[in-house]
Amino acid sequence: MNILHMIQGLINRLFFRRTRANRCFDQLLLCIEEGATDTFLTTLLNLMSLVICIDPDFRLNIKDFEANYVFKDKHNMAYVAAEFKNNKLKVKQKQAEHFELMLTFNDGHSLFKLLLSESPDILDAVLNQEVDFSGNINYLNKFAYMAMRLRLMAMGKM
Repeated sequence: MNILHMIQGLINRLFFRRTRANRCFDQLLLCIEEGATDTFLTTLLNLMSLVICIDPDFRLNIKDFEANYVFKDKHNMAYVAAEFKNNKLKVKQKQAEHFELMLTFNDGHSLFKLLLSESPDILDAVLNQEVDFSGNINYLNKFAYMAMRLRLMAMGKM
């Protein structure tokens, strides 16, 4: 009886996560369609966290990967930290003590454009002063790849 209870609990958690992920996919598509840059980053990170939990193929992107990302606008009005550790992603609204990459963006549109373009050109975004970064640029490339993959998944192309 105890094992049956554990299996039911596991199935309920997985179903609930899939339901939440489907809602987040819908929210991400809505952000993209409406250009809602203010909620885009939080929606993207929450979706990424859920998909990491439920999709073993997507989880391979962060296998044995540990890093802290910080995303903020130049006025420090928007701030989100992402901690990749133990094959999981934790999204935080508080200041990270250390980071491997800090991305500072001029406005939501700059971030939106960088992460959702078909082929993100990070150097162009930096040269045009749309974004600035501190840390390892390869981590930004990795994040942009994962964001693009999520977008394709949301659109049903993967």
